[in-house]
Amino acid sequence: MRRIALFLLLFALFFVLFLFFRTVPFQRDEQPFPPPGVRVFDGDTAELPSGGGVARVRYLLVDTPELHHPSRPAEELGEEARLLNSRLLASGPLRLEYDSERTDRYGRTLAYVFAGGESSELFLNEILVREGLAQPLIIPPNRRYAARILKAFEEARAGQRGLWNRAEGRVFTSAQVWSEAPLLAGSFLTLFMTIEKAELKGRRILLREGRVTVVAYKSPETESLLSLREGDRIRAVGKLLLSYNGCELPVASEIQVSRSTE
Repeated sequence: MRRIALFLLLFALFFVLFLFFRTVPFQRDEQPFPPPGVRVFDGDTAELPSGGGVARVRYLLVDTPELHHPSRPAEELGEEARLLNSRLLASGPLRLEYDSERTDRYGRTLAYVFAGGESSELFLNEILVREGLAQPLIIPPNRRYAARILKAFEEARAGQRGLWNRAEGRVFTSAQVWSEAPLLAGSFLTLFMTIEKAELKGRRILLREGRVTVVAYKSPETESLLSLREGDRIRAVGKLLLSYNGCELPVASEIQVSRSTE
């Protein structure tokens, strides 16, 4: 009797599942692969159609984590940025916009990349930043969409997306960062430090404690950092890099650095 009851129960279960999969259509994810002729290298670099041919395009004003650096392993969120870039490039017809400089020192085409039709066109550079998978990289004289990129960066912070979410749960002092540097390199984190030395060296703003330095290039987005002095306690969010004389935490905007009372 028990065997019959078990058989009937299993039969009923399989019958319900059969009806469910017959009536619910199979949902495919959005195609994650770019269209033919497009090759994606990472989050901010791709080979795209341009002027009747193809060009290796470096997206302007943004910097995604490295995947193919000659001397560093793949960085945190680099693969996520590459996948998002691939999905966005598959959204529709591609359009490139240029700024003051058309190429960089490596011969790559510098461009703002748009995908989709006119009514639903996506600005890829902006979306990568808004999703927390890219940081601003604003290098004069190319600034056409700087305001939009910086706004997207603030939106990523407000939404705790991508790098902001990763950094929120990793809070370190300078001493802790230095002692764990090999493990933390390429990761996003929150750094608390008391500035021992603050200086402007060329165009670089340097805020140092021990072997750890917060680094920013002087620009309208970072000028407020020049007001920081020795003894100030700060909180900085960014990606840790190893350098020849210690560790660096590059920042691209003042929203990554704030005074702290902790």
